[in-house]
Amino acid sequence: MDIRTYIGKLLERPEIRGIVRKIGRERLLPIAVLLALLVLALSLWAARGAAARRLAYDEKTEARFEEVSRQYMALRAGRDEFTRRAALSPSQGILKAVDDIFTGMGLKEKIATLKSLDTSQINGQINGLISEQAEITLKQVNLNETVNLLYRIENAPMLLTIRQAEFKNSFSAPALDIRLVLALTRKK
Repeated sequence: MDIRTYIGKLLERPEIRGIVRKIGRERLLPIAVLLALLVLALSLWAARGAAARRLAYDEKTEARFEEVSRQYMALRAGRDEFTRRAALSPSQGILKAVDDIFTGMGLKEKIATLKSLDTSQINGQINGLISEQAEITLKQVNLNETVNLLYRIENAPMLLTIRQAEFKNSFSAPALDIRLVLALTRKK
């Protein structure tokens, strides 16, 4: 059935015929056009709302992706710095690295004990690295020397980290007794 016959049958119904008589045939066409335009406007308004919601969702997704991307780049830079510093570590081992740091600071005479603990391979994302540990006990180190020592360890060109640290007051008031466990990460 085509649209003309459908409209014709619709207009033959008595209740529709009464409405058409009240409105008049000449006004019926503009009202139908207005109704069609209203339906079209409502559908466009709903589509615009759906597009706006989709755009907001996409913007949130993009912001989350950018945050994850920034975190990834920071982790990658940290890993690259880790491997760069591990490559700079002396191949002679932890004892040589400790000797270099303490000799350069003039603290070699304050070392009470220095013993190598263990060597272990580092498993995971970065292969080919080993970690050596040493325990160092220092006697009667003043606060300035302590701060300088910690700074030197942290900013050493090699990958030297503090695994444990104990600070105790010495019998002489302004000095500390320090026990450090240092780890040197280097290539095999």
